[in-house]
Amino acid sequence: MTVRQLQADGDITTSGQQFTDEINEVAQTVTTRLKLFLGEYFRDITDGTPWFEQVMNKASSLSAKEAAIKNRIIRTDGVLQLTSFETNFDLPTRTYTVNAGILTPFGATQISVQDVI
Repeated sequence: MTVRQLQADGDITTSGQQFTDEINEVAQTVTTRLKLFLGEYFRDITDGTPWFEQVMNKASSLSAKEAAIKNRIIRTDGVLQLTSFETNFDLPTRTYTVNAGILTPFGATQISVQDVI
């Protein structure tokens, strides 16, 4: 798969090295998939992470919340295995952080996504 490289602010890179490859490609794809809310993509409203429906829902158990995020990571193309996983919700700052270690065909890497909610 070919993935356009994202800048630190999330914009697509339009000059210089525009595409990412191998381990960075998989890591960026996981991050992008986690940041996509369920129903946000107009071409496929069944795609996305169920942040409001399951993760931030008070009625869901912690294991169900984490399973939804883990499922989203594992089902990403290029992810062979989830090697570590941790979530944290900081109530005063309303910051939700996901830290995950993944194994790809190109090696292992660490993913950190925060401020998703």
